[in-house]
Amino acid sequence: MNNDRLTLAAILALVRATLTLLLASLVSRLAPQASFGPKLITAVLTVLSFLLFAYIFTTLKRLLNERYQFHGTDLAIAGLIGVNGLAALLTLAGVFLPGVSETWLLKTVSVLFGLLLVGFALQLFRLQDNLFGFLKPYAFLTAVAGVGIASLKLAGVGVIFGAVADILLAVIFIKATGRSTT
Repeated sequence: MNNDRLTLAAILALVRATLTLLLASLVSRLAPQASFGPKLITAVLTVLSFLLFAYIFTTLKRLLNERYQFHGTDLAIAGLIGVNGLAALLTLAGVFLPGVSETWLLKTVSVLFGLLLVGFALQLFRLQDNLFGFLKPYAFLTAVAGVGIASLKLAGVGVIFGAVADILLAVIFIKATGRSTT
């Protein structure tokens, strides 16, 4: 794991944390509009959000695998990326295919995503290293985000906790650059 990838992942995690609330607000406001411009913006933001998530979490997986020889979260990370991709596809389908009602399916996917976040957080607690003192706070914030998202009623709270967890993840990536072996 080289420092360039860790640095880029840290920057992207901060971007994702900063834009999470903005993206959620914009997508919910723009998606129902019938004109092409809002639909295009919604599509771009949805794809961007997924790509950021996938890059950040594959970098975290590589960091855990290569630096700490920890594979306990591999399946959870793969599941999170897959479910996040499914949510993005459902959002895009709702934007571009008139009459497609994916609401119940998107809610089901949100519950699954939240539960996967909780499982991921619980698996992280098995890591022997403390990730520069941020393991427990990151895992706790991720679990709370997962519970909020899975509950659907507290999804907004879950998104806020997820954004804070992204900031901590960025700090973990930045700290990891100091101990990186190329």
